[in-house]
Amino acid sequence: MRLTDYRVLLLDCDAVLVDRDSGVWTALQGLFAGLEKAPDKAAVLARFAQSLEGLYPRFDELGFTGLLCFAHRQLAEGLGLRANWEESLSFARTASTWPLFEDAPGALLYLRKFYRLVILCDRDAQDREALSERLGVHSEELLAPAQSQAWLDQQQIPFEQALSVRAGLPPGAQQGAICLLRRGRRVPGECPVDVCINSLADLVAQHQLSLRR
Repeated sequence: MRLTDYRVLLLDCDAVLVDRDSGVWTALQGLFAGLEKAPDKAAVLARFAQSLEGLYPRFDELGFTGLLCFAHRQLAEGLGLRANWEESLSFARTASTWPLFEDAPGALLYLRKFYRLVILCDRDAQDREALSERLGVHSEELLAPAQSQAWLDQQQIPFEQALSVRAGLPPGAQQGAICLLRRGRRVPGECPVDVCINSLADLVAQHQLSLRR
């Protein structure tokens, strides 16, 4: 299918619209304050992401803020550092200030002219309204990732007419059309999914080319 054939874009919030890595790294600087040498950024972010992924089965119990708290403590312990719960909670609350990627607001403004937009977002309720304002989207366009199929069914939109824009490949078998956002990361060989882009601005450019064909 061409980009113009899809009716819905399912966009991951973190790593697609919100620069989680930059936000997390900035928020971790207090934890590293007592170190003579700051740890390697890529290694720290990879370890944090691994901790967060391992905690996700407890999402219903902990919520997004709770997941960040536990991931912060696990990271500190793994680095031989101490962090109390107050420090971990303070870290978790910085999620509301994680920066947007520079191309996100403009791309969303353009794309909503041609697609129904759904932002797959696991934020807690108290953070969702502020995030929707920052992104320039309606609060009802923020949807928990697990609810995407139910939303498509409710809207009577076939799954094959929805394109998932994400920064990583899903584990196991791929379901539905995927647009892989690489943001400077090289993927060896040909594009392994339906669409590959280097930025959201690139997605806009590719859509404009599709309109001309």
